Amino acid sequence: MIKHNWGSFDFNSAKMLALAKEFGPSYLRVGGTDADYMVFTRNNNARHKRFILGPSTSGHPNFYIMASDWDKLNHFVQTVGWDLIYDLNIAPRKNGKWDPTNTIDLLKYTAEKGYKVYGLELGNEINISPQFHVSAAQSGQDFLALKRLLPTIHGLHIPKIFGPDVTNLDVVSFTESFLAHGGREAVDVVTFHHYYMGGSHASVLEYRSAHVLDSLKHKVDTAINTCKKYAPGKPVWLAETSVAWSSAPDNLNNQYVASFAWLDKLGISAQRGIKAVLRQTFYGGLISKSLDPNNDYWITCLYKRLVGDGVLSVSFGGDSHLRAYAHCTRVPSSHGYHKGSVTIILMNIGLNTMPVEIKGGHTQHLYMFSPGDSHGLKSESIKLNGHVLKIDSHNKFPNMPPVSHTGTVQVGPAAIGFIVLTDANHSACR
Repeated sequence: MIKHNWGSFDFNSAKMLALAKEFGPSYLRVGGTDADYMVFTRNNNARHKRFILGPSTSGHPNFYIMASDWDKLNHFVQTVGWDLIYDLNIAPRKNGKWDPTNTIDLLKYTAEKGYKVYGLELGNEINISPQFHVSAAQSGQDFLALKRLLPTIHGLHIPKIFGPDVTNLDVVSFTESFLAHGGREAVDVVTFHHYYMGGSHASVLEYRSAHVLDSLKHKVDTAINTCKKYAPGKPVWLAETSVAWSSAPDNLNNQYVASFAWLDKLGISAQRGIKAVLRQTFYGGLISKSLDPNNDYWITCLYKRLVGDGVLSVSFGGDSHLRAYAHCTRVPSSHGYHKGSVTIILMNIGLNTMPVEIKGGHTQHLYMFSPGDSHGLKSESIKLNGHVLKIDSHNKFPNMPPVSHTGTVQVGPAAIGFIVLTDANHSACR
C-alpha cells in the first residue's frame, strides 16, 4: 500500500478505526516482498520517484517510504492500541554485507519523534530471494549487525528483533544455518511463514480437507524443534500466514469455507507451541477494501474475546472431520467470564451432524457460526447463533450473546463453534 500512496486506505476513517480497535492489543507487521525494495526518506515530496538502487536482476523498482508515511503508521498503531513490527530492507549491500545507512536514518528519525517500534525484521523470505545474493549464514551476520546497531542510536526505544522470516519451502536448512551464524544471538523471536497452497490451486474441497489442515502440524513441529536445537529458549512466531498465497479463484479466501483453515491454524499453532500468529492481511484480508468485515474478521473477533493464554489438551474419539481445541477462557472478559472457565473450539468439516458430549462442565455457552446465506460454504457472510453479523452505519458492533445449553451439543455440517464451559473450574485456568 505504501508504494501506491496507501491506495484507498484512510487512516482517519471512523469505521476502520473501530474495526482495528476491536482487535487491540495486536501486532501490525508491515513487510512482505516489497520490504526489500523500500527506502526511507525525510523528503515528503518523493512519492512518485522510482529508481533501482544498485544492481538488480529482478527489475523490481525500489520506492520510498516517506517520513510522513512513517508518521501515519506510528500514529495509527498508537490510536488503535497495536504494536508495530517493521520489516527493514536487507537489499542494500557493501562488500557483501548489509549496508545499514538508510536504516540508520530511519532509526534516528524514529528516536527524534519518540516512536516506540515494537519489533524489527530484516528482509523477507530471503531463502527464496536469490536476486539479493544473501546466504543464510550472511543473513545471520546481518541480523547481528542490526542488533549491535540499535543501542548506538541515541534516544531510540530498542525494538525486539524478529527473523529469519523464511517460507515453509526451505525452513530447516536455511534457519539452521541462520541461527548457527549469528541469528541465535541476534533475534528475540524466531519466525517463519506458512500457506497451505497457492491460490491458483485452491478449491472448496481442499479448504475443508483434514489432510490439508493436518499438513501444518509437521511444519510447526519442524520450526519448533529447529529452534529448540539451535536457539533454545527463543519463542517461535508464525509471522505471516493465510490459507493460500496469491488470490484464490472465486474469492475463496473471503468465503465461509476459508474460516475452517484459519481457525484450525490458530488451534494447531497454540497447541504445538507457537506464541503468536500474524494474519496476512488486515486491510484487504480480514476486512475488505470497502471496510466491511469478512468472515474471518468475525471468527478472529470472537477468538480474541474468548480464548486465553492457557492451552489445554483435548481427547475425543470418532470422526476425523471433527476438529477440536481447548483453552482457558480469556479473563477478564468482555463477556463476563471468570477464572476456571474453559473455551472449546469445535469445527465440523464433514457432511453429517456430529453429537458431541463435553465433560468437565455443566453449563455451556454456545457461540455457533454458520454460513450467512444460501451460498453455503461459498457464502461471503456469516451467522452467529442464527443472526448475520455486520456493523451498523454508526460503526456499532452487533451484540454477540451466547446460547445457554446443557447436555450433548449437536454440531451440524460446516458448523464452527466456540463453547464456553462457565463452571468448569479447571485447575490450569484458575
